[in-house]
Amino acid sequence: MTDFAAPWDGVDLSGYALPGGGTLLAALALIAYAMQGKSKGGSRSNEELNAAIERVVGGFFRGIGRYVAGRDLAGEPRSTATWWRSGILVDDGGASVEDVAAIPAPRAPAVSLAKPAAGAGPGVRRAALMPLRVVASMGRALAAWSRWPRAARSLVRLAPLPVAWGLWRHPEATQLALIGAAVVVLLVALAGPGGLSWWVPRTPTDDETLGPAVWAGARQVLRLDEKTPRGKWLRIDPDLSAEGARIVLRLPLEWMGGKEAMAALQHVVDTRVPGEWVSQWERSGASQYVQWTRKPKPVEKPVLPDYVEWKSTGNRYEVFVGQAIEGDRIVDVMVHTQSATPHWGVGGDTGSGKSTVLYIPIVHGRQHGELIDILDTKQNSLIEAEGQSGVRVHKTVRSCVAAFAEFMVSMMAAEAAMGKNAAPGARAQLIPRTLVIDELPTLIKMAYTWWRYGLKGKGVPPFLDWFSIILLQGRSSDHRIVVGTQQFANSFFGGTMERSQIGTKIVVGLQDRISWGVAFGQATPVIQYDTTVKGRGAFADKRQAPDGEHLYVREFQPAFITPRVPQLLAACPPAPKWFDAGEMAPWITDDVLKEADLVAAVGAFLPGGAAGPPAPATVTPGAGTGGTPHPSSSKTVTGSQVTANVTGTAPASEAAEDAELPATYSLAEACAAGIIPWKHATARQYKKRSEERGIDFPEGVTDGRTTYYTEEELKDWVARWQASVTRT
Repeated sequence: MTDFAAPWDGVDLSGYALPGGGTLLAALALIAYAMQGKSKGGSRSNEELNAAIERVVGGFFRGIGRYVAGRDLAGEPRSTATWWRSGILVDDGGASVEDVAAIPAPRAPAVSLAKPAAGAGPGVRRAALMPLRVVASMGRALAAWSRWPRAARSLVRLAPLPVAWGLWRHPEATQLALIGAAVVVLLVALAGPGGLSWWVPRTPTDDETLGPAVWAGARQVLRLDEKTPRGKWLRIDPDLSAEGARIVLRLPLEWMGGKEAMAALQHVVDTRVPGEWVSQWERSGASQYVQWTRKPKPVEKPVLPDYVEWKSTGNRYEVFVGQAIEGDRIVDVMVHTQSATPHWGVGGDTGSGKSTVLYIPIVHGRQHGELIDILDTKQNSLIEAEGQSGVRVHKTVRSCVAAFAEFMVSMMAAEAAMGKNAAPGARAQLIPRTLVIDELPTLIKMAYTWWRYGLKGKGVPPFLDWFSIILLQGRSSDHRIVVGTQQFANSFFGGTMERSQIGTKIVVGLQDRISWGVAFGQATPVIQYDTTVKGRGAFADKRQAPDGEHLYVREFQPAFITPRVPQLLAACPPAPKWFDAGEMAPWITDDVLKEADLVAAVGAFLPGGAAGPPAPATVTPGAGTGGTPHPSSSKTVTGSQVTANVTGTAPASEAAEDAELPATYSLAEACAAGIIPWKHATARQYKKRSEERGIDFPEGVTDGRTTYYTEEELKDWVARWQASVTRT
């Protein structure tokens, strides 16, 4: 068989390429020249002709370069695709990237009420529809031509040249290669998202999706040219959800950027980037910029437990009282009694649980060898501590005042025993002591009532003066006070200076705004806590809040120790015999006793004094106080003549003395009870008018905050007032 020879076989065609190309270029130049408008004089200069030729030739070669490089042949790039990476469509300055008509309207998913055919499950339907989905995915891939990597577009554009040469020179092999390529494409499509989903297209980065929108807004605020490249000014991390992701925008040095402009940039980020972002500005260096980082997620506030087990600290001067929330963590709360504010207190309404908290200093003190005196006018609030060595419970007004007086004299004697001129061995006798006062306002009111109506005293009794002296001087002699009170009012402690010695203030239960301000200061914000949890409250310990010039108040849950109190106290070392026997402290000397009586009028109220209880007939360690009334005496009582009646069951005579004290009423209570036949507001007006007319109003007694009167006093005043009105 004779081979067919083409006419041009053996002919060198290289010489024809240049003339043909030159002719083509010349033709294009002439066409461009002809299309140019004529100059004003009807002629065209050589410079204009050369410029036109350069534009045509340059455009021709630029088009070839764009074609080979896989770029768009004209205009700006339609996507963010790079040489090896696919991209997303970008706004071309006209309509939106996505046609408005193509945006789907939200609609409810269709629900089929027909029963599916047997055997036609989801797997069968998926297999049947897979070819259609594969073809559709191939169509979508072709439609997304502008988003292809430039390398892929270049390969597709140049592919016809080698395919044509292969069909010319090696047709059979080329056909087989094309068939294989088609099979590969089909297999790739079958494994793709339209088929088996073994591979999915690359997810665009946040820089690609959000960068154009952010740059469009930022560029206007910074007054940059439209053609300014984004990459030199704006950087957005590829994954803004990653830890430490940020957005950085470089600022022009000539950009003034006042508050409004800075707010505009913040608005751009807030509205065009999902999430919340916090800005950080750098305007002072040579390189000025602003960066945004994701706003930290709010730390979940810890929740205090409903029950906190009490534990011993092993340190006499650190008392564990419970747990509190500080910032985003739960911490143990310690009361540091060796600090400049050694005394502490618990506030709250009746039944809030403050008496339960008072068991903590009792147990802690006894574990470290302290001696505890309890003033309990309620007579049963701290019953778990009774009957234990080292704990004396005082229940009647007379015995509470006597214990108060003896505690103050003990403190003064301890101060003297630690002095340089003290007798040898005096310091060795000293033992730390703690005075626990439950219901301080009630004690003050009852003591004042006893002073005025029981003892028929005149003027102001010295009880609050003793309290003030102990608060100011107790730390240096290891004599400390823990109080339970309804409110931390200054009048309960003798003044502002004395109350400030209560270093740690704890409130439990629901607190009204007035009581909160009295405890922590009017400028201290009220914190919210669950008042349904028994004992839940707040505390402050002289620390300033990190975010303001006020006390640092924290939510607090006190430790619960009540069921363990008898067991823990029984395990403590026994107290000295003199304490359990109800005697006064052995370091109290006659000289100290006389000095205390001289400066604080304390002698008459000590056990054995004119207004104090007598020495006990029998001694039962730890029992309630009592005794028979002591006959009146005006002599100064010395330490050798006195013993404290602080043990044994209260005799009927002393208990009866408290019971015989007249009931007292505030002005509002008297009006509500009908003792005063007017409303409270009217009674206050008549009280003021009676004072103006010279009609004496009863002096009454006060608990430091409210004045109380007996029924007899109020009725006498009402009668005198009505008589004066009748005469008028």
